[in-house]
Amino acid sequence: MARLCALAVAVCVALTGCAQYDIARLAGDDTAGRNNGTAGSTLARQFLIDQLKPISIGLNTDATGDAAYTQTLPGGTNVVAVIPGTDLADEYVVVGAHYDHLGSSCQSKSSGDTICNGATDNAAGVAAALAIARSIAAQPTKPRRSVVIGLWDEEEDGLVGSRYYADHPLAPLADTVAYVNFDIQGANLLPSLRNKSFAVASESGGDRFEQIVRSAINGSTLDTEQLSSIFGQNRSDYVSFLGKQVPSVFFTDATGPCYHTNEDEIGVVDFGKLGQQIGIALNVTRQLANTSNPPTFAPNTPLVTYADAVVLQRATELIWRDRDRFSAQDQDTLNAIRTDLTNIVLDGRAAFGSDDVSTVLGHAATVVISILPKGECDGFLSPAEQQQARVLERFASR
Repeated sequence: MARLCALAVAVCVALTGCAQYDIARLAGDDTAGRNNGTAGSTLARQFLIDQLKPISIGLNTDATGDAAYTQTLPGGTNVVAVIPGTDLADEYVVVGAHYDHLGSSCQSKSSGDTICNGATDNAAGVAAALAIARSIAAQPTKPRRSVVIGLWDEEEDGLVGSRYYADHPLAPLADTVAYVNFDIQGANLLPSLRNKSFAVASESGGDRFEQIVRSAINGSTLDTEQLSSIFGQNRSDYVSFLGKQVPSVFFTDATGPCYHTNEDEIGVVDFGKLGQQIGIALNVTRQLANTSNPPTFAPNTPLVTYADAVVLQRATELIWRDRDRFSAQDQDTLNAIRTDLTNIVLDGRAAFGSDDVSTVLGHAATVVISILPKGECDGFLSPAEQQQARVLERFASR
């Protein structure tokens, strides 16, 4: 394992960061899809612990050694670590992502391949969390608040790992100022959406949290749109923390044609995009860890807002540019959605009502669930980008 860690350092120096190496290790065939309770999951978990040990402390104070970096739950194991803060060390920011995937139980889009590698879902999200941990740990000035890194197991079984942590927190949730979640990163849904990503649920921390997230987004060239919590469809680990009234933001690229297929491999990861996503979330995490004015949970926020309709209308216009990738029937559906959203936006904020809420929700579900996942799994990357990923995959598997 010492050789592996030394190799990781060499790769991180040679490339633009460790995220590429992390994904190659987590989403390689040797981890066999990282299904909980398997040898592949154990291999992935040990890799994560090895990455965290030099930069953090195990959060499980009832254990020692590697076990201090784990939280055992029925059917799985979370990986948990903390980078201690300074004057506000008894307050926490949690940065998390699920590391499990589906083993061999996913849609097969190519024959002869039985492994669901889960590169964008969610090795890339784990790599983002690790990148933030490394960056914060490397700073000469440590954060005021402690930063917890939570890498969850059994997300694919119903958010089991993060729910277990929320019910059995190793850092008090009453002292946790916010949760930053990654699920599906470095993914492109279409050529027209290469520069589009989403930050979901920041309204859960009121105006202050929305301001922090918006400020980080504005410092990047990646067009990251803020959406209300409901547009995460309660399908990722941010829900576990919202249920405990912890302000949460969920960074995601949504579900495209690679989602839960055997072609979600390192060759479809957009590492340029992932780097920008890491930069935005790192900015958010640093602000949360150091601010004297942290967000507080905002109950009873609107389910859907006019701003959500504007975001979805803009995204639909971009999708329309790639309409030839869809069937005639889906093009008709997409055009009807496009027309409805445009009319809602043109009617203005003052006219936005309950009927519009239902329309926006229904249309969003149709696009995300019924239209975007169709077609070939394609990262929409240049041949040079794809070749770089393949070289890294071969190198990491040695």
